Amino acid sequence: MNQLILPYQKNIKHTFKNLYSDSNNILIDSVKNIFLDDNNQIYLWGDKNLGKSHILYAACNHFSDIKKKCVYLPLKDYDLFNTDILDGFENYDLVCIDDIDIIYGKSDWEYSFFKMLNNILENSKKIICTSSRSLALENIILKDLHSRLSWGLVFMINQPNDTIKENILNKIIAEKEYNISDDVCSYLLKHNNRKLSDLLDMLHKIGSYSLSNNKKVHVKTLSNIIDF
Repeated sequence: MNQLILPYQKNIKHTFKNLYSDSNNILIDSVKNIFLDDNNQIYLWGDKNLGKSHILYAACNHFSDIKKKCVYLPLKDYDLFNTDILDGFENYDLVCIDDIDIIYGKSDWEYSFFKMLNNILENSKKIICTSSRSLALENIILKDLHSRLSWGLVFMINQPNDTIKENILNKIIAEKEYNISDDVCSYLLKHNNRKLSDLLDMLHKIGSYSLSNNKKVHVKTLSNIIDF
């Protein structure tokens, strides 16, 4: 079970270099400079598919290269663990917690997380948390935890511009080996005012169709696959 997080295993696919972040440069710079700053914690929040997990993996890759001891914990899998999984995290230089909002409203996890966070800060270690929810929302039972999370830097991850969205879509087409025409991505962006998460859902639907039918998808055949 601990193999999911301990020790941190390098993921070469997720780096700062291949992170499309032009609209989030200040956020990324703050993550990169966390060991040069007196601030010990960063809270990142935003919609799904905006690269939150990518940022955490990139941070672990980056800092492990300079001999920092890193740990990554995906709380979407919290039900695989007991709360004592959080014990001892203050022994790491950098703690990366993905999807912290999953445990909001769960009293035992909130309390254990609060204790862990106190231990990390008391030992001058660093922690980065991601969430799909803003701290401004009243969804944390333990008010001390809410207060403590608000102490550090808090960033909302911005939606990428259309150029970055198209780069992301094309990158996924290449990685998944979808049989999709080059003009499909630009067409989707021009004819749909959608969030990146919606575009990705459509792309995967189109890509799955192309693979299952062994046919290349062109703009003229899109209407047979998805509804606009």
